[in-house]
Amino acid sequence: MTEELRFIVEIGKWLLTGAIGIYAWIANRQSANAKEVHELTLRVATLEEQMRHLPDHEVVNDLGGDMKAVKAELAGIRESLAPLARSIDRVNDYLLRQK
Repeated sequence: MTEELRFIVEIGKWLLTGAIGIYAWIANRQSANAKEVHELTLRVATLEEQMRHLPDHEVVNDLGGDMKAVKAELAGIRESLAPLARSIDRVNDYLLRQK
């Protein structure tokens, strides 16, 4: 009977050790998952903060309209400067010939 009792105690020790090992493995996985969830939460919070500072569609459309207006004004300035550049070239040619 003592040998049977010893055998049962040994099996109990191995079962207890196995159960503790499995518990430790599961607890470690849960802590790793919690760490990953925390890291993902931080990443999402950072992205949300960055997205809050980006312009929305209305602002981008307004900027596009403003850029078209600036291009039109620059084209008008270019057209008005062309005759002035020709006049300056004529004055420059005249001055170079007179010397």
